[in-house]
Amino acid sequence: MASLRSFVDLSSASQARRDWLRRGLASLILGAAVVALIAQERGATDKATQHLGILGGVASPSAGQAAPDFLLEEHGTGRLVRLSDYRGKTVVLNFWATWCPPCIAEMPELEALHVSHAAAGDLVVLAVNVEEPPAAVSEFRAQRPLTLVVLGDRSGEVRRHYGLPGLPGTFFIDRDGVVRSKALGPVTGQPLKDGLASVGGG
Repeated sequence: MASLRSFVDLSSASQARRDWLRRGLASLILGAAVVALIAQERGATDKATQHLGILGGVASPSAGQAAPDFLLEEHGTGRLVRLSDYRGKTVVLNFWATWCPPCIAEMPELEALHVSHAAAGDLVVLAVNVEEPPAAVSEFRAQRPLTLVVLGDRSGEVRRHYGLPGLPGTFFIDRDGVVRSKALGPVTGQPLKDGLASVGGG
């Protein structure tokens, strides 16, 4: 009988240990899930609160100076884009708005330039829309389909930092991220050719 009691006592003790281990394991799993959730929310918050605009660089860059880096959102996709993402490629950085007739006039040539280099991937046209709501850009793109990269400078911070007094304005940036020339006004015909020549023909 004593041995039976001992067996029952030991069995109860083992069951208690198993219950304790199960509770501990459940707590660990729950804790890990909470930590992962917090990290995920923090990552989403960090992305949402990233500063859109200029990230650094000299204001009003001239030929021979590094193009100021920036972070802007791509229209239509929400993708966050840095100018420095395109290091190693020629960049045609164009500032425009839908209400600007010269901007509209130059867009077909910029789109054609983008399309002609799309396969090679050696040149990218970044069309930075200045201080307009996404709806205005969506309406414009619905009437004139564009495949070039359209970014939104909704505060106008990037345009101001680049020192543009008006629109349109275009910077021709080489593969090392250096401004080689800039054009005030539409880059159609010869101005576009001259800009591309400054960066080695694109």
